[in-house]
Order: sequence, then structure tokens, then C-alpha cells
Amino acid sequence: MKRHLLAVLALACAGCAPVVTKVNVANIAKSDALHVTDQRPTSEKESKIFSLLITSKEYGVMRAGDVHLSPGPVRLLQHQVYEKFAAEGGTHAVTVYHFVIYENMRSQLRSGAVGAGLGGVLGGVVGNSIANHDASSQTRVVDEMSFNSISEEYLRGQYDATENPDKASVFIVYVDTDIDGKKVFTRTVASMKPHGDVSPLADAVDLAIKNHLSHYDTPAAPMATAAQAGVSGTK
Repeated sequence: MKRHLLAVLALACAGCAPVVTKVNVANIAKSDALHVTDQRPTSEKESKIFSLLITSKEYGVMRAGDVHLSPGPVRLLQHQVYEKFAAEGGTHAVTVYHFVIYENMRSQLRSGAVGAGLGGVLGGVVGNSIANHDASSQTRVVDEMSFNSISEEYLRGQYDATENPDKASVFIVYVDTDIDGKKVFTRTVASMKPHGDVSPLADAVDLAIKNHLSHYDTPAAPMATAAQAGVSGTK
């Protein structure tokens, strides 16, 4: 139950100072020379809680802004691009069109609210039954036109039953880049449950970047539609 209460307090404290996860990257200064053009919509850099109302369809979905990571997500991407292509030498043209992180804690928060209402041992059992669930991380290529066609942004922070059958709390990270003329747009679903001492947010972003850049090693993959990617599906 303690985890649920903390999560609810985090939602209620929307105006409070954000929690910043510091990511230690060895020799990050060497990648400063790689120029990256950040063309993301301004909103993707900002935090947002879509709804605090438990009955709302938007409840439990949040956008995690750049301020929650230090260095920020695009700077971390810049470094990994440099690490990947540095051996090739020369200059590389890198443009970021999307890099946005959503958090979907709906099932956990609703369960926590029910548990708090029940109280006692039973309430704790109900709450922890969801809090202890985990999700397997996965990345897939998605279609930018389908992404852009979503009229209600919170839907981009949804998952489907194949991605997250236990309805665990997850990060959903979209990365859209053009590197040397090749455009790749990916969607990564990663668990919010801590594994070891590494921050789940830092883990999710690192995984999303690595898996995204791996698509630059292979021919373009078939793109998933919005429905297939879960952006309009299961809560």
C-alpha cells in the first residue's frame, strides 16, 4: 500500500519540484561534437498529468518531461549515436522528430484506491497484487502517420494485452529520428518496476535508445499501425 500512497501523492503534487534522475555516463563530453537537431513538439519536453479523476478515461497516464532526466533524453540519445557511429568517422546528420515518455500507472493506482477504501490486510493484498506485477520490455517500429492521427494524446500512453498482459505499470517511449537520411520511428514498452539499483526511468530510456538505434543496422522493418502498437487499445 505504501507504493500506492506514494504514487497518489506524486499525482497530487503536480506543482511540486520534479524528481530528477541523474544518469552517469562515462566520457559523455566526447559526444558534444555530434550535432543533433531537436525538432520535437514543445509539449514532448514538458511533464503532464492527464487527469487526477479516478473515473476519467485519462486517469493514471502521465507524460514525463525532459526535466526528470539529467542529462536529458535527447542528450543521452546524442551520446549513444556518437558511440555507435564514431568508428565510421566523418560527420553525421541527426534529427530528432519525436522523443516522448509516457507513464501508464492506471491499473496500479486504481487498485491502490480500492485497497485504501477496503483498508486493513485485505486492502493491502488488493493493492500489492497489482504493484508486484511486472512487464517484459519490447520495442517495435511504428508508423508516424498513425501516431500523428491520434487526436487524444493520452491514448499514446496506452498498451494492449499482448504488450502488458498483467497490466503492470509501464513506461511507453516513442523515438523518431533521421540519421544520415534514414528515418526510424519506434515505440518501447518497459516496466516501471525497479530491477536492481538502476532507476526504472533511466533503464527504460536507455533500452529505448539502444533498441531504436539497432534498427539502423537492418533494412526497414514493416511498420505497426496505431491499433497494433496499442496506442488506441487496452488501458
